[in-house]
Amino acid sequence: MVCFTIISLGVTLLATFTRTAYGQFIPNSRFQRDATVGASVQTSSGLIEGHAASRPGVSEYLGIPYAVSPTGDLRFAPPVQYQGNGTVIANAYSPDCPANIGSVPDYPDLTLQAPIIIRTFAQQLGTPQSEDCLYLNVWAKPTGQLKPVLVFIHGGRFSVGGANSPMYDGENLVAENDVVVVTFNYRLNIFGFSGAPGLTQNVGLLDQRMAIEWVYSNIAGFGGDPDRITIFGQSAGASSVDYYSYIWTEKPLVRGLISHSGTALSFKPNTAEESASYFYNWYNVCDSSHSKISSRP
Repeated sequence: MVCFTIISLGVTLLATFTRTAYGQFIPNSRFQRDATVGASVQTSSGLIEGHAASRPGVSEYLGIPYAVSPTGDLRFAPPVQYQGNGTVIANAYSPDCPANIGSVPDYPDLTLQAPIIIRTFAQQLGTPQSEDCLYLNVWAKPTGQLKPVLVFIHGGRFSVGGANSPMYDGENLVAENDVVVVTFNYRLNIFGFSGAPGLTQNVGLLDQRMAIEWVYSNIAGFGGDPDRITIFGQSAGASSVDYYSYIWTEKPLVRGLISHSGTALSFKPNTAEESASYFYNWYNVCDSSHSKISSRP
């Protein structure tokens, strides 16, 4: 029996979920007791070469692939687990997933500073974007024993945002607390939540699950305890945490759930008709088939 800790505070989505689990949850990395800062870690994605973060004693691993690039035939499809035998030089963030920047509104009755804050969290910082975006980041300190793991899910109304943000940098949390921190990208907008008939729905949530499966299988090599994983998120990330608690009841893989300002009930879901309309309007190819759309470069 798995015990959950659920903290839920007060955002959105569609409606259909898939309960498929992708990995076998077999540990791929071995705990390295008292490893050096930035020590290389063997994972299912290959040998990950880290580096020292700006805070003393903190190891930083940026841009680790957890899923195959969701392009071509994999566009709009459930994620496919990445398996690698090479070396990943984990010294730079990956591009963010394509975002609909124009969808960030100026909400009425807010202070003058509020839109600036919203846009900052929504990642209007000029960071690169690419469909090849399913990567994660790890911060840890050399340790003599396994530590609790915090996995952060970013917000942005499921249409904007990304892990490449100074506000989501995990090194300060790791420097000041006895934890390992992970952040990751997941598909946004129509790429993650297309709503189109005939396509798998809410693949952005499946991306989130695959990232967590990667953490469960590999985090021991970074000094994290796979049996003490907590997922937490803000806004749409908080809603994602809430959705996770309903979808993955059989093999949750996590022990803690923390929702900051968002739940599964915060916003009314789109109808199937609304979602399909958004999908076709975005592409402006109302007479095209899904196969033609998915084959576009």
